[in-house]
Amino acid sequence: MSEPCELCRGTRFTIVEKDGREFAQRCACQAPAGPGAAFDPAARCRIPPRYEHCTLESFEPGNASLSAALEKALAFCAGYPHLGDDEGLGLLFSGDNGVGKTHLAVAVLRELCANRGARGQFWDFHELIREIKSSYDPETKTTELQVLEPVVDADVLLLDDLGAWKMTDWMNDTLFYILNSRYMAKRPTVITTNYQDVTREEALAADPLRRREFLVERIGQRLRSRLMEMCLVVRVTGSDHRQARQQANQVALRRP
Repeated sequence: MSEPCELCRGTRFTIVEKDGREFAQRCACQAPAGPGAAFDPAARCRIPPRYEHCTLESFEPGNASLSAALEKALAFCAGYPHLGDDEGLGLLFSGDNGVGKTHLAVAVLRELCANRGARGQFWDFHELIREIKSSYDPETKTTELQVLEPVVDADVLLLDDLGAWKMTDWMNDTLFYILNSRYMAKRPTVITTNYQDVTREEALAADPLRRREFLVERIGQRLRSRLMEMCLVVRVTGSDHRQARQQANQVALRRP
């Protein structure tokens, strides 16, 4: 086995600074792909057009939390497929709106599919739920199994925006089936959520109005416990990039 590159230590990326900001840059040890090696992760992995630009290189870590999250994403990709006690390990990106959770999650999915040989799928959680529900309609000519099979069997599943809606019993059972099946098969799942992860005890001790901000209150203790077994929690904090972009657009529109 060859020694890892001294520059990137096997992560395939180096952190560089430009104009006072840090970026991930593909290491020089990575030979450029030949003409026949073209691969489009966006098309293969169901990545929506809005997120097609999301790569590890294009992520801008504007603070220490974002830099740490990027480093964890790089390390996760470098270690894939994880073996031993970490086999099947996934990532749970938790943080407020617009801080870059989905960007990092999509970037991880792209990297694993493009350069690690993984078969991946992107699903917005509620789009997935709607797809499953539609399978009960005889006119759709699809079955629940046909919808769930590729989701459960994908080497890497990205489940975006978990907890955005209050879970019904049916949604909770369906999600548990998906996550538990992947957990038992040791297939990693990458998840994003806007809700803070705390223990059930911490949630119960908090002010009742604040409890709605906690993931365990949105998905229940059974699902939260399974997530803790199958994912490394990556807390992401920072300013809302969407809001900043909106303000910049409004300023631009006011200019003569």
